[in-house]
Amino acid sequence: MDMDEIIDNIFADNAGETLESYRSKKLLHSRISSEANQYIETDSSDWPPITFNWDLSKEGQRFSLDGENESNFKTHYQEGFILGKVELHALNSKLCHFSRRDKGELWTVGCKSSLAYLIVYLSEKRPISPPLVKPHLMGEVMLMGGHHRYAIAKEIREKYIPIYVEPKYRKEIDKLMEIDWIS
Repeated sequence: MDMDEIIDNIFADNAGETLESYRSKKLLHSRISSEANQYIETDSSDWPPITFNWDLSKEGQRFSLDGENESNFKTHYQEGFILGKVELHALNSKLCHFSRRDKGELWTVGCKSSLAYLIVYLSEKRPISPPLVKPHLMGEVMLMGGHHRYAIAKEIREKYIPIYVEPKYRKEIDKLMEIDWIS
């Protein structure tokens, strides 16, 4: 076994995947990353058409945390998340500064390569989980995962965005903004 195969086996095991599945995802990531470079710091009018293919499955919830593995997700979020739909401007008005993207901040806040990657990923209509929202200080909310999803949705002027919330925060979130909860 060569060193690359040993490393791939370790990463596949850590992700709870087969070696084949891990390598397939690794190739996809490499291709999208390479394509994404052309979009770094571009105006959204130069992007390919974006379609949000929201993955609302129970199994996909862990991806709202930007890479949480299945085992950790099941340990820390045994109840999973509840799903809601909110007007993007309502969410934006309640986001703390750390999570919000103001005018002109699309490429100056966050990771440029991750944002560009997501542009390509979404243009291919690949599934994506909703952002995870949590109450914050002084009547605000923060994104626990999904900053780039939110930024792109805002940039392309989506009217609504689905969000996940931990069940224990539902009442607090309800006091902050109007959510259409989806059972």
